[in-house]
Amino acid sequence: MKKLFMSVCAAAVIGLVATATFADQTNFDIGKVGGSELKIGLGPRPVAMGEAFVAKADDANATYWNPAGLGQIQGYHASFMHNIYLEDTSLEYLAYAQNLFEGAGIGANLMILNFGSMDKVDIDSSGLPVIVSEFTPMVFSFAVGYGQFVMPFLSVGGSVKFISQNIDTESYSAVALDIGAIFQLKAKGDNAFQAGLAIQNLGSSLGEASLPMNAKAGLAYSVPFKITEKDTWNILLDINLPFGDVNYTSANIGTEYCYNDLIAVRGGYKIKDTGDLSGMAGLTAGLGVKVPVGQSIAMHIDYALLSFGDLGLTHQIALTAVFK
Repeated sequence: MKKLFMSVCAAAVIGLVATATFADQTNFDIGKVGGSELKIGLGPRPVAMGEAFVAKADDANATYWNPAGLGQIQGYHASFMHNIYLEDTSLEYLAYAQNLFEGAGIGANLMILNFGSMDKVDIDSSGLPVIVSEFTPMVFSFAVGYGQFVMPFLSVGGSVKFISQNIDTESYSAVALDIGAIFQLKAKGDNAFQAGLAIQNLGSSLGEASLPMNAKAGLAYSVPFKITEKDTWNILLDINLPFGDVNYTSANIGTEYCYNDLIAVRGGYKIKDTGDLSGMAGLTAGLGVKVPVGQSIAMHIDYALLSFGDLGLTHQIALTAVFK
């Protein structure tokens, strides 16, 4: 089993490096890649870990990051997130996941991105610009997913999403598919290593622009260090290889230490081409607090901070209910 796991990991890394090398030598027409909102990291827990989550994907956010993770879901998870994004933009995100039967689960998510009110400008009879009205650009996406273990060490999954953009009098829509897999290596009853793969946004065009298709591969390692018996410590690594937009190629690293199954401290970094952005662009951090409510219900409050360097900081906060 260990040899098989290491072979899978080695093949994934070699394939990613080869793809990245090819991508760097390819002249992509970046202007024809749309749907940039689909590149936004959702969920304060994965975002705080540098958006390295494809190999973990074990909570309500699994449908978004890797639907294969839905096979790991225990109980019922319902989450609402508010994202204070750049400028006047706000983002609302609802996520749900539940276990169907042993080793299988379903999930769904809804994302609404509001760009705030904008002025609509026209030219008057004297040739001067004049504000004639206002409009509010909106982006909406909805996804449903399913994941299941097909072998004791392998879960696979897929999700279908509908995307809609409304800009003044123009509207565009698209349908896309995500597929993924998670490979687990058991060690003394724990998942010491997990490897994840996902292909995102395979689908139709959005207006005249193609969707931002992306290949993800990652590893998650459960560190055998504990202060209390209930502690967990995860270290994660993701590599993203977009199809058609090489500027978004990135390596994401993150970590999460959860103390006594009550308080989680998270941090991470997104290693990518940030252009002219300076400062701490790509740095992430966050906290999580679990509040037990009875024997079968727990409330989770999660916060994430993401730096965009000169553009400022974004904040995500989510309230999640978990029913066992």
